[in-house]
Amino acid sequence: MKIKIKETIKGIDGITILKNPDGSDMTLKDVIIASLLPPVQEDKQDVKWGKYEIFKKVRDGKAEVELKTEEITIIKQAIGKFQPPLILGQCFEFIEDGNS
Repeated sequence: MKIKIKETIKGIDGITILKNPDGSDMTLKDVIIASLLPPVQEDKQDVKWGKYEIFKKVRDGKAEVELKTEEITIIKQAIGKFQPPLILGQCFEFIEDGNS
């Protein structure tokens, strides 16, 4: 499944684009990376390795990235664990609805 990772994350007004600490526009790519990398105490070595492999795919992706269904599941679980509802909702819509 191809995911467009350059989609921008908007604020509560639906217009303002949220910014990263460096001032750049926050994108789906940024959220995926920020959600995959924090340590999760219960993650075993193979899960950590899988997250790292997904991170590399997303990091190296330009406008879109090809992901397997199980990789998307891992991404959604990570976003669900670390992101607030405003960001989670937009990211899930981008992933599930073909980045509409």
